Amino acid sequence: MSFRIISSAFKDNEHIPPWYSLSKGDASPPIGWTTPPKGTASLALIVICTDPDTGKVYCHWVVYNIPPKAITIDGKQPHRNVSHDGTLQGVNSFGGVGWDGPDSYIREQELVFNLYALNSKLDLPGGASFRDVEDAMKDHILQVVKLTGKYSPY
Repeated sequence: MSFRIISSAFKDNEHIPPWYSLSKGDASPPIGWTTPPKGTASLALIVICTDPDTGKVYCHWVVYNIPPKAITIDGKQPHRNVSHDGTLQGVNSFGGVGWDGPDSYIREQELVFNLYALNSKLDLPGGASFRDVEDAMKDHILQVVKLTGKYSPY
């Protein structure tokens, strides 16, 4: 089976339920995946949305140093830098640690959940910015898989 990312909350290119939005509860969605490629030492998840009007990229969630044997990130993750298994969360574009869901600042939104299989752990503390995570993993990406969720406040 090839490496894939999935969610029990929504299917690829379908709408993300409102309770994952900033205004309706702001719970992080559950994310799962199949077995990563051979040589994977850690995984990273970066969820981005590009404003169609301005082209500005917003990061809604950054999670890194996910152990390679993990197969899920449970929904409703706490806003902490470090989890019990050593997984780290970073600072999103809105200044918070962990998930910040979509809101009405953009009419129609596409959130792209990018899951990276990496050949090493990242030498970063919890609370790193998503740009720092992107820079640190640049030469360590084995494979990336994507899941797109749509959101509309209307």
